[in-house]
Amino acid sequence: MPAVKEQGAIRDILDGTAIPTAYKIGYVLNFFREPSFRAIEAKLGLTRPEIVLLIALNFRDGITAAEFCEFSGHLKAGVSRAVIQLEKKGCISRSPDPSDNRRQHLHLTETGKALYESYIPGLMLREQAMLSCLSKAERAQLDRLLQKLADHVPHWSSASEL
Repeated sequence: MPAVKEQGAIRDILDGTAIPTAYKIGYVLNFFREPSFRAIEAKLGLTRPEIVLLIALNFRDGITAAEFCEFSGHLKAGVSRAVIQLEKKGCISRSPDPSDNRRQHLHLTETGKALYESYIPGLMLREQAMLSCLSKAERAQLDRLLQKLADHVPHWSSASEL
């Protein structure tokens, strides 16, 4: 965690960049995700795409790898490797799509569910710590604003301004 005297310098960087909103979102996300995912990888041997895929399958069992890529923004190659590794670990199973045998639906196994349940409480605690500086009303407002941004993603995400 940055020292108090360094917070002014960090704020100068975050506010001084040409993309302050995106930079701040990335800054907060990096401090949430990076230590958490490194710890999960060290303790459980899961890669970042494996962690996120298990989270998604816990709520949307039966999605395809392509659907996960579309939703998450992860690259197909990394997701393909994650699917192979999770299947080898017994965390997921695959079933062919009845309308297209090339598509495979992904399913969380009991092993995968247990693995997910072993790391999600730590992520929940970390999220609570991250949000602890906000009041209940501020948390609700942040949630509404983030949902509005998330709902808007399809309108700009495919644009290639670079």
